[in-house]
Parts: sequence; C-alpha cells; structure tokens
Amino acid sequence: MLRAISGFGLFTAFGGAVHAGMPLVEATAASPESPAALAPQQALYVRVGYQSDQPLRFQAAGYFHGIKHGRFMMNPSPAYPAGKGEAVVWLAADPGVQIDEVRVLVHDRNWKLIGSVPFPVQAVWHAGVPSAEPAAWAKTLSYAQQHAVGQDLKQSGRTGHVLWGTLVGWLMPLVFLSVPGYPILQIYAFFRLRGPRRLLSALPLSFMLPAYAFCLHALSRESNLWPLYAIFLSPFALLFVWGMLWFNRQNPARPAG
Repeated sequence: MLRAISGFGLFTAFGGAVHAGMPLVEATAASPESPAALAPQQALYVRVGYQSDQPLRFQAAGYFHGIKHGRFMMNPSPAYPAGKGEAVVWLAADPGVQIDEVRVLVHDRNWKLIGSVPFPVQAVWHAGVPSAEPAAWAKTLSYAQQHAVGQDLKQSGRTGHVLWGTLVGWLMPLVFLSVPGYPILQIYAFFRLRGPRRLLSALPLSFMLPAYAFCLHALSRESNLWPLYAIFLSPFALLFVWGMLWFNRQNPARPAG
C-alpha cells in the first residue's frame, strides 16, 4: 500500500523540523486504486488519517511531474474536530488530465495552510471509460463529510456564515429551477423580440449549446457529475435573457416606417 506520512509532508512544507503540537496526517489509500483510469468528472478519493490538537480542514491538489494542475473540481471541507480521526479528499477532472501525485493540503479551522502531504498515485481521466463504484470507505467518509459541511454551516456562530448559509438555501432551488427555466425563456424571447434584440437575446446559446452537448456526452459515459455545467451556466443565461425582455418592455421598439 502506498503511504505518505505527514511528518515528511509537513517537514518539506516548512523546510525544518516538525514542531511540537504539529498535526500528524497520513494519506493511506486511493479509490480507484493506482494505476487508475477514470471516467470524465469521476472523483478520485484519497483516505486521510490524522491526529491533531486543533480542528483541521483537508483538500487536495493534483500534480504531474511536479507541476500542479489547475483544472480540478475538489471536495468542500468541514472543520474536522481535534483528536484522532479520518477524513477524505477527492479530485475530479475533464478527459485528458493525468496526475502522478496528489498532495493533501492541510489547513487550520480558518483555512490557513499548515502544510501538505504527498501521496503518489497514477491516475488519468479518459473519455469512454465507465464510471467505477468507489470503495466502501470512500462512500462512508464522503457521506460523513457532506453531513459535516452542512452541520458546520448550521453551527457557525459568525453572522457571515449564517447569512451565506441562508443565501445558499434560498438560491439553490432557484439555480436548479433555472435549468429547465432558461430554455423556456429563450424560446419565449425568440417569439417576443424582433430584429437585433432577438439576435442579442440568443447570445447565451453560444455557451449553453456546447454545455448541453458536453452534459449529454458525460451522461452517455455514465458520469455522476454530468449535469454540472448546465447547472452552473443556466442561471447566467436565464438572467441575460430576462434582462433583454425587461429592457424591451421598458424601451419598446419603434415600428418601422
């Protein structure tokens, strides 16, 4: 089993001896196991064990030949409690991305970087690869992480976090409603508007059509993250078309002649 000990990872991060009280962090396993061929946007999970006298947050970065890749989705991270416990980090990428190392990034409760733990793993994301079922530990730790993220928001005493959680709670249903709502509004705008305004209202199609094509491709490859691009982009497209309709109502086009 490949193992990366935190003492080494944090030693290299700080360039000196491990200080008393420094967290002990260890990456112990990957799912799928290395070497791994993953479907587009399929998550590569890394299991993390830790012992610390302060709460910690964990995320990951992917590297290839020592160069960091920037094209990744990654896990949110709650503040894992002080003491001894386990956590999980994950990365997901588009086809063509290849890594030979995951670095587990260790932060304190306030997202101050403490250090990183290297974990060698060969992984590449391929188009046409079926999405594999994650290991049991990955599903268990991922579920616990999602639950803890929700609890972290609820239990936060800071006004900013409470307001953000409330805002997200109100906005998320609207975001999901925009997925079917945008194409309906786009069709309505096509029949409602005339001339240059009609053409301008169709501008979101320049990025929504490729997004829909990519989502269908990801769905055909059984990616569990296939609708993400449509979810992220639909609110912006809907707001643009709605703005065009509002502008047209406030400034009716004059009839020709």
